[in-house]
Amino acid sequence: MPDKILKQIKQLKIESNSFTKLELYSKAEKSIRKAIELKPQDQNLQHELAKIFIQSNNYQKALDILHNLDLKNKNKHVLFKDLGLAYFGIGNLKKALYYSTKALSENQDYVNGLVIKGTILRELGNNEKALSVFSKILEKTPEHRDSLYQKGKILHTLGRYREALDLFDTVLNFSPGDNEVLTAKGLSHDELKEYKAASDSLKMSLSIDDAIIFNDRGVALTRLGYNHKAIDSYRRALASNPKYAICWFNLGKALFRVGDLQEALKAFKTSTKLNPKNRSAWNNRGVTLRQLNRLEESLDCYDRAIKLKEDYSWAWHNKGYALELLDRPREALECYEASIKNKPALHEHGGEEWKKLKKDTKIAITRINKIIGD
Repeated sequence: MPDKILKQIKQLKIESNSFTKLELYSKAEKSIRKAIELKPQDQNLQHELAKIFIQSNNYQKALDILHNLDLKNKNKHVLFKDLGLAYFGIGNLKKALYYSTKALSENQDYVNGLVIKGTILRELGNNEKALSVFSKILEKTPEHRDSLYQKGKILHTLGRYREALDLFDTVLNFSPGDNEVLTAKGLSHDELKEYKAASDSLKMSLSIDDAIIFNDRGVALTRLGYNHKAIDSYRRALASNPKYAICWFNLGKALFRVGDLQEALKAFKTSTKLNPKNRSAWNNRGVTLRQLNRLEESLDCYDRAIKLKEDYSWAWHNKGYALELLDRPREALECYEASIKNKPALHEHGGEEWKKLKKDTKIAITRINKIIGD
């Protein structure tokens, strides 16, 4: 299949995922169906369509697709898990349990399959077996959020409120803004007649809920190209939680895209102040300063980003470009060479973005070599 069509399919999947996050399921479905038209026999695209139906609560439509997928594929455990989810959605707990068990027969350590099985057992009132499932997950992954939460909810149901609180606090130690857990924590405090702690948790959950929702909406809107709407969404999130560092970072990127550089710089400054370990925020702060022709200041930002990740290719490239603009070609060359030394992992823009960066960096190296005469 031509690369052009594969890129188009990839973009349609990204678009569909963004619409799903915005809960615009009909638009998500339309995008993924366009991808299916380009590659009609693709099982993964059909599976993506079924997942949209699951998330939009159209469980029967999801089941019609899932039952027609090829059971010979290597991801049978994922297929069985989604069948379990769909049957759970229509209230057929017996079949939901059957398919979650089948998922685990394909892969006994499949965490998502274990989570669904534990959730179904909890719904069936079989609390001891459900506890056993979630405990199994936590033996291997002590900070598995869903297992900690579900186990805590079961302990709450059993009247073991203090044990439940310990589990909720474990989640909040690594995810302080988890609205669902904050709500559950408030209810457990309430049962223990710890009313102030209960009130504090519930109030915080309401505030954080708004922040997370509007930040996530902003990310989805940005991916669809609606930057001004995204900016409004990020600002609503920050009105609920002014210390939401990643949201300040997202706001900065959106403001940069629409050309509001001064406001973008303010957002990146706030983000790096709240979370000095976000190397991408430092890098973006540097790029914004460069666009404002504050080159010397931008160098400090790139250095901070590189200090956090020594092989951070984008920061090395951007530092090289700033040095080149400052007429310091030999130092720029060293930075450009460092930029292409380490290929980033796929989850860190290691695909098309890396190819473009590598190409641009090689052009820059050629340009610098002509200047210094080597």
